[in-house]
Amino acid sequence: MPDAGNGSVQLLEADPELARGLDPRRVREVSQRLFARAIDVPRGPWSPARALSGGTNPIGLLVLDGLLVREAIVGDHPCAELLGPGDLLRAWDDRDAEVLLPRSVEWSALTQVRLAVIDQALAVRAAQWPEIFASLVERAARRAERLVVMQAIAHLTRVDDRLLALLWSLAERWGRVAPGGVVVNLRLPHRTLAGMVGARRPSVTTALGQLIARGEVERRPDGGWLLLGEPPEARQRPADDHSSMAFQRNTA
Repeated sequence: MPDAGNGSVQLLEADPELARGLDPRRVREVSQRLFARAIDVPRGPWSPARALSGGTNPIGLLVLDGLLVREAIVGDHPCAELLGPGDLLRAWDDRDAEVLLPRSVEWSALTQVRLAVIDQALAVRAAQWPEIFASLVERAARRAERLVVMQAIAHLTRVDDRLLALLWSLAERWGRVAPGGVVVNLRLPHRTLAGMVGARRPSVTTALGQLIARGEVERRPDGGWLLLGEPPEARQRPADDHSSMAFQRNTA
């Protein structure tokens, strides 16, 4: 299905956090000078090359709305990454990189997605406001940190432990406190969950059933999750551990 509804957006209106370091009195003035090409991606498989053809040379893409899944496949083992609003990404091959290990990368949109194209023309216009570039660099650093956490989760021995850690990690960004626990209102296919924790889809289905049976999580009618109790690391630490005491103070 082709991309539809492409146009342009005022970058700071679409993503106000980018202006966090600017003097508030200057935000409107800057916003009127920073327009970016927008790409609307319908739900389903996405071909970045097709979406970017015919435009200016991009430096990166900024997710404004929706959820994207990037799936890297080595052999027959997929590894999935979930991307959402605020994430900065490159969705094309680096022609100068030497590739020795065969791999493939596939993209799909779990919802309608809107992207802003950060291209050279925009970079030239934004150069006089280094605060905006500082925000973009911070976004890239956050994504790198999340990838390290996902790698650590995938090294846990048990699949149910990986899934529970993943859900609590997702709650840091997408969760909200609700009666009885923390709601993570994401409808993620078991295939995506499997790719995120380094497991097979049947193992993920079994592990989710175990978590539900133990009362660790509940499946919501809308397809999201309710996380019950405390994060797993807080429960595993001894009662006299200082970090456990700090967690209890922070959540009191």
